[in-house]
Amino acid sequence: MPQPFLAYFLLNPKPIVMLPFNDYTFIYFIGIGGIGMSALARLLAKQGYQVFGYDQCPSPIVLQLRKEGIEVHCEDTPTSIPEVICRHPGQTLVIYTPAIPTDSPLLTYFKKAGYNIQSRAVVLGLISRQFTTIAVAGTHGKTTTSAMIAHILYQSNLPMIAFVGGIMRLYDTNLLSNCSLDRVKLMVAEADEFNRSFLHLQPTFSMVTAADPDHPETYTTSALMAAGFIAFIQRNPQHLLIQHRAAAQLAVRKHYPTPFLTYGLDQGDIVARNIAIAPHQSSFDYVGTDATIANLVLPIAGPYNIENGLAAITISLMLGITASQIRTAMASFPGIKRRFSFVCNRPEYLLIDDYAHHPVEISALLHSVKKLYPSSTITAIFQPHLFSRTQAFYKPFATSLSLADQVFILPIYPAREAPIPGVTAQLIFDQLSCTRKALVTMDHLPTALAACATIKGHQVILTIGAGDIGAAVPVVADALQQIFIMV
Repeated sequence: MPQPFLAYFLLNPKPIVMLPFNDYTFIYFIGIGGIGMSALARLLAKQGYQVFGYDQCPSPIVLQLRKEGIEVHCEDTPTSIPEVICRHPGQTLVIYTPAIPTDSPLLTYFKKAGYNIQSRAVVLGLISRQFTTIAVAGTHGKTTTSAMIAHILYQSNLPMIAFVGGIMRLYDTNLLSNCSLDRVKLMVAEADEFNRSFLHLQPTFSMVTAADPDHPETYTTSALMAAGFIAFIQRNPQHLLIQHRAAAQLAVRKHYPTPFLTYGLDQGDIVARNIAIAPHQSSFDYVGTDATIANLVLPIAGPYNIENGLAAITISLMLGITASQIRTAMASFPGIKRRFSFVCNRPEYLLIDDYAHHPVEISALLHSVKKLYPSSTITAIFQPHLFSRTQAFYKPFATSLSLADQVFILPIYPAREAPIPGVTAQLIFDQLSCTRKALVTMDHLPTALAACATIKGHQVILTIGAGDIGAAVPVVADALQQIFIMV
């Protein structure tokens, strides 16, 4: 393992430069309710910029931003833009998410009016140049791993800021910092492969947690996706850490001649030993090239979270954080909202909510549930996310979902996409091998759940997906409560 980096960056810090937006007073976000956009909006608001934004619906994130004093509107017409933004085009920076259609009325207005318009990826990349940046990429695992690193740094009192792609349970935010921006030395950034956004970051530490094919709307072939990740790791980081299977998939040694480290549960330079997994806790030993940390406890379940922990611990050791600090921080990490979240636990059933939206993630989720609850009947309620992803992976989706005993498939959540002819949830449904299955709408889901009352014994019921299914979880919980009262 490389020598601890902590002394180096404390003695030789990057010169702190003001954020590269000094010419602007106002910042306007198109798509401010997105998980990445909202974190950036929060940072700029804290720095004294007057922040405004648009999002398509008053989501929980939008409502929270409003509570924090950020003005957000949900009408996508130029007439809804705040007057102060319209009156000061030269003092306004417009930041957009690539999830916004290119023909958006708001984007069109700002282009015609001559505003400076930048993508979130470009802006985050500019910010990353100001600090020693830890960039965490990967088709799965990057959010939890980023949050673990951020939590360890925060608890160890290193001057840091973190942009995380989920709401951290302990802090109830996706933007975490323990000092004023002028004192920050370390930045943790989730490096998003969608639209090749991660190529704008300038990391000192780079990490890849997984490289399974995804985002077919950006990468039309697996070779193109691999090329995107190779371009990311060639951004000249001083340190590279990569999950062992991803390293093989990407043939990293051919493209990255500098020494790097690999990790995995049982393969790689860094591995876990003495693993024990319970419903609400995991324990393991960290075994690295130069360090071993025994008896680590993580208060979240799932072998994939142990693997995420190996990555977070390795980066922390590189930064000079002690084993004692790491052990204490890991034991107090409660995870991310909508990642294996226990919603309600009753004698008859357990309801779990999870963000999984890729076949590999769903397979890992269901395998974990089956291992933790081997005698329970498993019901999966899945909302596919994106037409393009469904079109590309409907067979693997069906294979992974068929690990459950009963499956309910909801209509595809379109997010940023227009419908694709012939691509519906029926594609997945037709490939399911389980016998208890149904296509249902969100409105009819509570009624369909009555089928659970006919199942004997304990049940685990999961809501799964990256769309608006998370907002429907309370409805599911209420429906189950009523159903089992009547049984």
